[in-house]
Amino acid sequence: MIGKRSASTIDNAVDDNIATPTEEDRVPFLASSQASKASHFSLLLENLIMLETAFTDSDAVRLERDILVLLERLGALKLFHTFLSRALPVPTLVDLADAPNGLVEKPKNVVRSGKKEERRARRQRALEKANKAYGLVFHSKSNHKCHQQHEFGKSSNFRGRRIKVTMNEAEMSRGVKLVANLERIKVTLERETGQVASLSSWAEAAGISKMVLQENLYFGWHCRDELLRSARSLVIYLARNYRGLGVAFEDIIQAGNFGVLEGAERFDHTRGYKFSTYVQYWIRKSMSTLMARHARGIRIPFTLSKAINQIQKARKALSSRHGKYPGDGEIAKLTGLSLAKITSAGKCLRVVGSVDQKVGHFTNAKFSELIPDTSIKSPEEAVLRQHMMKDIYDLLKGLDPRERQVLVLRFGLEDHQRKSLEDIGRLFGVSKEWIRKIERAALRKLRDEETLRNLNPYLYK
Repeated sequence: MIGKRSASTIDNAVDDNIATPTEEDRVPFLASSQASKASHFSLLLENLIMLETAFTDSDAVRLERDILVLLERLGALKLFHTFLSRALPVPTLVDLADAPNGLVEKPKNVVRSGKKEERRARRQRALEKANKAYGLVFHSKSNHKCHQQHEFGKSSNFRGRRIKVTMNEAEMSRGVKLVANLERIKVTLERETGQVASLSSWAEAAGISKMVLQENLYFGWHCRDELLRSARSLVIYLARNYRGLGVAFEDIIQAGNFGVLEGAERFDHTRGYKFSTYVQYWIRKSMSTLMARHARGIRIPFTLSKAINQIQKARKALSSRHGKYPGDGEIAKLTGLSLAKITSAGKCLRVVGSVDQKVGHFTNAKFSELIPDTSIKSPEEAVLRQHMMKDIYDLLKGLDPRERQVLVLRFGLEDHQRKSLEDIGRLFGVSKEWIRKIERAALRKLRDEETLRNLNPYLYK
């Protein structure tokens, strides 16, 4: 750069070189003056260009620093340096060593400035800070296209996997249906023959060869195991809703497995729905049936258990809506059940206790010690029954042998089991209508006044 000293030196040189012309030298002086003015203007122009370049470089450095600070705040410093590296290299500053020797004084000691290295280090630190604090905010178009291609590839791969899973489920259900049909044929064959069916007889009943039967059985058993293994997580997820209702969790899972096999036998893959969606109904149904049979001490029919669940849901909904305990009429109106059905369902909800429980907290007596056993007859009843049976046998002696035998078999006397008219007719080789006539004739003989008088004490006891 050229300072004030260099400028004053130039002015002095100009003043020394320009002398006052004389009269004699006016003509040659005009020519030399024009030449010197042209040289002076050219030197001044060169100095102005050098000064403008120096000041412009300092303003550019300051402006560049401000731009970098703003880019750092916006989190786009890394993107700026990426595009800057692709651009053309920044032209270097004007080297003052190329300036004319007469215009610039050569310094004796050259000191290298460290501002350039400081700026470079500051930019590097800002870049590292931006990389740590922020990610790359903007994405290029090429990256976006690659991302779209990747997403399309993922969707196509998922669609392909879904098709493979559907085909696999259809194949597995076909194997389960095949082995279920073969097992039904075996059960029917064993029921008809009364003995265990061999493999050859089983294949003959199924209408296939022995080798084909073995292949079908192995294929069906493999499909059954694979379906149970793949549906185990779904069974466990649904079994959690039935936990703590009186049945062991392992038994609930086993019931869910039976539901999976039943659903696989009825599954039709041509409908378009998934196997897991279809089989959920059969899993829940199998678990609900198990809970209805074994959750209570006294078994409740499945239809009544379903009505109980419906009543409980309706009572809960009405109580939360109105804030009071609903009556049977409101529940009947909401559920559509009759009042008699609701009353019987309410009786089934009673808790069944154990006879081994203690009567109270302050006594050791149990209910089993205080509840009478009605199955054991008292001594008086036993003696009275013996006398009654003796009198009845005495009355039967006055009947014909055929009539007496018919009444004994019909009413289960003499430790015989009661038989129907058809069974008795089969024993005698006659029709049931003939046995009915014999029974009526025998009872007509026993219904006289003397017989009734002898049996009255037993009738009114």
